[in-house]
Amino acid sequence: MKRIAILGGTFNPVHVEHVLLAKSAIKELNLDKLIVMPTFISPHKKEIPLSSEHRLNMLYRAFSGIDKVEVSDYEILKQGKSYTYQTVEHFKDTEQCELFFIVGGDMLSDFPTWRYPERILSACTLAVFEREGFFTDYDKLNEYFMRTFGKTFIKLSHVGKDASSTKIRVYSSFSLPLDNLTTKEVEEYIKQNAIYSGDKIVQKLKEVLPEKRLKHTANVVVTALKRAKELNLDEKKVALATTLHDFAKYIDPKTVEGFSLDEDVPPPVIHSFLGAFIAEKYFMIEDEDVINAIRYHTSGRPNMSTLEKLVFVADMVEEGRNYEGVEKLRKSYEEDDFEECFKKCLEEEMLHLINKKQNIYHLTLEAYDFYLK
Repeated sequence: MKRIAILGGTFNPVHVEHVLLAKSAIKELNLDKLIVMPTFISPHKKEIPLSSEHRLNMLYRAFSGIDKVEVSDYEILKQGKSYTYQTVEHFKDTEQCELFFIVGGDMLSDFPTWRYPERILSACTLAVFEREGFFTDYDKLNEYFMRTFGKTFIKLSHVGKDASSTKIRVYSSFSLPLDNLTTKEVEEYIKQNAIYSGDKIVQKLKEVLPEKRLKHTANVVVTALKRAKELNLDEKKVALATTLHDFAKYIDPKTVEGFSLDEDVPPPVIHSFLGAFIAEKYFMIEDEDVINAIRYHTSGRPNMSTLEKLVFVADMVEEGRNYEGVEKLRKSYEEDDFEECFKKCLEEEMLHLINKKQNIYHLTLEAYDFYLK
């Protein structure tokens, strides 16, 4: 009997880890075929993420020449929400095969909430790979699966590195090199078709920031979006606040008409207040939470909103930051309760200012007292 596996996903866009996972699964599962299956609309999403044509074209380019891989448009042609149980039952019947469905370990604990999980397991076996930065208790889940479904899963040896379609989209919109985040063929296709071109704010941002600061900003956007959903935050608001957080970094406040500031604001903090002013007065942003997230991302303040805290933290732990203690903060961001991570970042900020013997802004002192004393 043929051995076939399905690798599903939005693929908006396909990244290099998808390709590496496919190659590894073909070998480890001794597959006759691996079907790469882009969804039309994922059940947990309300909108089509990108035209099916573009996503398919990028998949064809990414997997071109790789033996035993077939890109399928089955779910796209079906349209509507793409439910796994329908897909695996269809291929189980039409292919008459031993079927596997590949999932990340971080998705395994949510599997019981999928539509008809028992029908999925009746038609196929789950093949699970690990993702860097995510802890999954496989022994506990194995016991749960056996107790609940009478069937367990296969654990693959592949460990997916921290590749991200979100990062590709953000970097592309900022016109930054993709640094091997996807294949060269896909990168060329994205550029040629201007698929993820930035909006007017991003275009303006590219005019006022040098590439190093632009990359920092992109990393802050990506970092914040990682936890936005978990924190019940609107991803568009998160992206907007992080995109604009350093907009005024290199703008002379004296050149901005109507802007004024208290005399006691330390120079490193001024760009935050100026950025909030520009966002409100020149970009006509009316959302007070977004404005405050920009305004207080450097200093902090007492009684911050979740969005304010997220921008403050993401600014400190994004992958380009390099200072003593940042790795511990990044680990905390990935693994700890967010509020606990925020407090660690605020404490680190205070220690940094004290060690550097810099003037500590009164709002930072007040934030420290509010959250840590």
